[in-house]
Amino acid sequence: MQSIQLNIIGQSIQLVKRSADELRGLNMGEKLSLDFYNGNFRDTDLLFVKPKGANPTPRKCAIVSERLSQLFGLPVVFILAPAMTYERQRLMEKGVYFVMSEKYANLPMLVAMEKVSSRKIPSHLTPVAQYLLLYHLQVESIEGKSTKTIASLMPYSYESVSLGLTCLSDLGLCVKVALDSRSRAVSFKSRGKELWEAAEKYVVNPVERRVYCDALNSERKFPVCGINALAHYTALNPDAERWVMVTGKDFKDMDADGSVLNPNEFDGNIIIEIWKYPRVCRKHDSEMYVDRLSLALSLRHDEDPRVEEEVEQLIKQVKWSD
Repeated sequence: MQSIQLNIIGQSIQLVKRSADELRGLNMGEKLSLDFYNGNFRDTDLLFVKPKGANPTPRKCAIVSERLSQLFGLPVVFILAPAMTYERQRLMEKGVYFVMSEKYANLPMLVAMEKVSSRKIPSHLTPVAQYLLLYHLQVESIEGKSTKTIASLMPYSYESVSLGLTCLSDLGLCVKVALDSRSRAVSFKSRGKELWEAAEKYVVNPVERRVYCDALNSERKFPVCGINALAHYTALNPDAERWVMVTGKDFKDMDADGSVLNPNEFDGNIIIEIWKYPRVCRKHDSEMYVDRLSLALSLRHDEDPRVEEEVEQLIKQVKWSD
């Protein structure tokens, strides 16, 4: 299979040309004007695209990049001929990833990964890393799956999942193993409850903050959280108030359009918990309660002894997926 070498800011990597089977979904114009290569740079799988002629315009690159990224589920990097500074600036403004000669590269995911690799080992899981861990433990094992496959299961981009896995690796909870020359898979060092116990010192409360309100004028259905979710899973009686879990973006949108009536920090008919990550579940799952382990983390500092006892029972209920 045809391969080429590419130098990215002083580091040489091997690119393997995509086979005909891997080009399904491309239109004839794309096949005639571009060459396509698979490559892996610092544990990140990338689709490299090399024009057969002159550099496309930045606008054209942006359109093609978005289409190919959606088609193949990978970040797209253009291999371009040297160009003037203003052209590189226009490419960056349009969010196009590119490598241009051996001197210039615009790789936002590379910048993010360099920040990860140069920083101190994190003391806690990031929201994405915690989501990945809890999904693995409760919903479906991601053991042996590639970053691309895992991203297809998650409400996160490929780049976010890659950084989340890096955090898990930094904390010694998993390792990345080579599937082949182009991709990596995740492998956890422990299984089931043993993995949960190993991760407990790194997990964080998923609740960013609580907001009380008199009414929530929205037709959207939000997951139940807090005491009422605990009552769903255990023998505890539910609260009279309605408990609602939303993401930060959800709350920002509802607050902006006036859906949240009289928001305050003290009292209300509805208790809104703003979470750091979405509900842990399979895509399109209709279950309307937050997952057990996240719920346990959100209530583990509750001073009510009844809640403490039921939280312990909650964790015992978990059916470990791995």
